[in-house]
Amino acid sequence: MRSREIKRRMGIGNRRREFLMPGVLPSLPRIPRVRKPRFMRGVLPLRGGMKMRRMKEYFFAVCVVAAIILILSGLWGLIRPGIRVKVDAETVAAFRVPHRAIGMLQVSAASNGISFPELFAVFNAENDFFPEKHAVYDLNGLERLYVSDFNRLMRRYNSRSLAPYVAMFENLFNEIETFPIPAGSADESSIMYGDSWGVEQNFQGNRMHMGTAIIDRENIRGRISVVSMTRGRVREAGYDNQLGYYVGIDTDNGTYYLYAHLDSIAPGLSSGQSVSAGQALGQMGNSGGGRDGRSFPVHLHIAISPDVSFTRGNFWINPYPLLRYIENDALI
Repeated sequence: MRSREIKRRMGIGNRRREFLMPGVLPSLPRIPRVRKPRFMRGVLPLRGGMKMRRMKEYFFAVCVVAAIILILSGLWGLIRPGIRVKVDAETVAAFRVPHRAIGMLQVSAASNGISFPELFAVFNAENDFFPEKHAVYDLNGLERLYVSDFNRLMRRYNSRSLAPYVAMFENLFNEIETFPIPAGSADESSIMYGDSWGVEQNFQGNRMHMGTAIIDRENIRGRISVVSMTRGRVREAGYDNQLGYYVGIDTDNGTYYLYAHLDSIAPGLSSGQSVSAGQALGQMGNSGGGRDGRSFPVHLHIAISPDVSFTRGNFWINPYPLLRYIENDALI
């Protein structure tokens, strides 16, 4: 064998391998290659500026995901399973609910620990807000159909869809404290009123009656006092060619109560003044009615405009069921 080949094999004269001669020093162990987990493949090494960039990308992705979750949860609240209350605003305004059912439901709600505004809203929604006048319920029937099954009925309806009606009823029943004719000023035999909502009026053009007329049977101006049904603040008090002497009151909840065709306004009552429930507003009369001098019986025109979100513009609701509801507690 040639000497060069012998030297090469023995590592003589080869500086790179002179310390790795067999039998002198062991060769270095081979370090196995570590494979990245599958979910980490393709991720750039987090070094220096690249690390900060990657952290910003992760933070942005988390924010996007959070925003998407919030949007989807909001949409789910609108489209989640449940009946949406879709009733024409004119049907709601007519408010044909059986007035005797109001007191029964209120008593039953209190005895069963149920929210009365929610129960009353479901009661109306279940009957499409009574497009036609309905037979009077008895207490057992109301409790069987609506009170005992209240929780199931509430789950049937989309909560956001039902909420505006719950708020409207809560405001109305919390605001109204007394009948507009005080005890001692008149009794059941000296006044009368009915559900005149929607009746056509022909003076000053064809108009729909959007209120309730409480009529003095004796037809004497200034005989019967008129008081505020609620606490609130006087928006206006004066004379209008159509309304005659009138007083308009705003409550803290934004509901407007109108008392019209008065014979006179209580002395000192003016715009901006605070009033309490039961405070005198004036005397019943027959003022106003248009420029043609048309005369009509002595009566009080009551109109109520709640602040609602389910329709645009001024919304007036039929006061008749509310007046019937509170009448027996006020007149003796």
